[in-house]
Amino acid sequence: MTSTKPSAPTNLEPGCQAETGLFCARKHWSVYWIIIALTLVTLTARVMHVQNFGSRGDTPFFSANDRSRWCTVHSLVDYGTYEIDRVINRTADIHWDTIDKVRHVGADGQFHYYSSKPPFLATVVAGQYYLLQKLTGWRIDQETIPIVRVLLWFNMVLPFGLFLWSLARVLDRMIVADWTRYYVLAVGGCGTFLSTFSITLNNHVPAAVVTMLVIDGMDLMMRGRATSRTFVIVGICAALSFTFELPALSLLTMAVLVSVISNWRKSLILLLPPAVVIVVANFFMNFLAHGELGLAYSHRHDGPEITQLNGNFEQTLLSGQLPIELKQAILNSAHAGTIQSMSEPYVEQGSWMGAESAEEKRWVVRDRVSTGQFAILQLPGNVYVVKSWSNWYDFPGSYWAANNPKRSTVDRGTRQIPKYLFHCLFGHHGILSLTPLWVLSAAGLLVLLRDRWMGLRFISGGGLVLTLVILVFYLQQPEHDRNYGGQTSGLRWTFWLIPFWLLGLVPIVQRMAAKPWQRLTLLVLLIISALSAAYSWPNPWVHPWLYEVWPNWLFPA
Repeated sequence: MTSTKPSAPTNLEPGCQAETGLFCARKHWSVYWIIIALTLVTLTARVMHVQNFGSRGDTPFFSANDRSRWCTVHSLVDYGTYEIDRVINRTADIHWDTIDKVRHVGADGQFHYYSSKPPFLATVVAGQYYLLQKLTGWRIDQETIPIVRVLLWFNMVLPFGLFLWSLARVLDRMIVADWTRYYVLAVGGCGTFLSTFSITLNNHVPAAVVTMLVIDGMDLMMRGRATSRTFVIVGICAALSFTFELPALSLLTMAVLVSVISNWRKSLILLLPPAVVIVVANFFMNFLAHGELGLAYSHRHDGPEITQLNGNFEQTLLSGQLPIELKQAILNSAHAGTIQSMSEPYVEQGSWMGAESAEEKRWVVRDRVSTGQFAILQLPGNVYVVKSWSNWYDFPGSYWAANNPKRSTVDRGTRQIPKYLFHCLFGHHGILSLTPLWVLSAAGLLVLLRDRWMGLRFISGGGLVLTLVILVFYLQQPEHDRNYGGQTSGLRWTFWLIPFWLLGLVPIVQRMAAKPWQRLTLLVLLIISALSAAYSWPNPWVHPWLYEVWPNWLFPA
């Protein structure tokens, strides 16, 4: 019978031979280390000069997003609580307040402000700040810039080096030309928005780092080269990806599946226990912060319905008074104790970004003394629905109120899903328009599905599925959440998928690298992608350059 074994690639570098169809004997780690070292030196220099000149005071904070996490770090170590009231309300030269906050009743029965970000990352950084404080005596409210720079280096720059090292390991196992390996590693170093965000405290860079480590481990499992340590690392990193990016639960599921196929005993003994510990720790930290397992993100809507009445109470509500009929209806409900504890209730009108319809009118019943609150919705037909309180984002002065004139256009969301999809892929926040290299990745992932020599068939399939799942997930979000991630230089909630996209480049680059003019094309694409990333180096939390120049006549922004 004639052998159907595929032939080895023919465009390998001279002297680079395929050994048993798996590995190339010549490894150029000296070149890898040069690329990694140059990248880390560049990022280190940027962190050493981190400062936002567009904000009040000499501050290393770039946006409400990173300030929100730094508020938790400061409060945990210096005040022993996840409550950030004393941080955001303090008069200081540096601006600490943030719009990324929630308000709810704390353990003492009083209202307090908290970061709206999941607390896991901030808690880890707070532990490092605690050690730094004990070693140096520094306080973050006094030596803000040096402390932030040190912590950014350890939590963003150093892990980025680990990301590139892991990427180089996977590339080194593939039967491809050296030029292909070096090109893809260079793209990982400077051609993506991960380099942009490596100077600000965020969850996206760590998520991409652990995703790369998971891919590295899964690749070893699929090649039959995984050690016991590999299973432990994959378990830890897959669980961490979930704590950094909630949709990465899909990656955790994928990692468990691959490990079980590889060796179910080691999966049960070595992979699952550390993964479970990290997931439990994630929810435990959230419980410490908010008194419940659910994330703050889950409290962006009014609570369950208490009662409803037909009538005409609009004028009474507009005058700031609670109609007697509605008060009596609440007294007759299971929430009678809450309304009875409200000694000085008042009513304020305020639409919410999560309104169910344009015709809906909304009021909030608050109290000047107690923490009791209710939401009242006026629906068509003079139907008044009273709901219990569950909206942590709705408080006096909240940035996220629908009628807040200071709320930016992008934060109001995009109504038309086709328009949103276009700008996510090809428009002003486009994955493919800002980083045109990813056009090659889309094709490359499909090629890897049927390529036996490169050995990434399962991982490439997983990358394609995860990309589609994440896009569909965010397209299905409510209108106010279809905001491209807010004011940010790239579609940041897709950054953790970049390791898959980098590997998708390999087969296409391998084919194009054979001809000089195609290599030139690859270099042009890298330059465009690197320019998009470098444009926002001074501050990652700004709109991308394409958003600033996008012509509305082409496709309205």
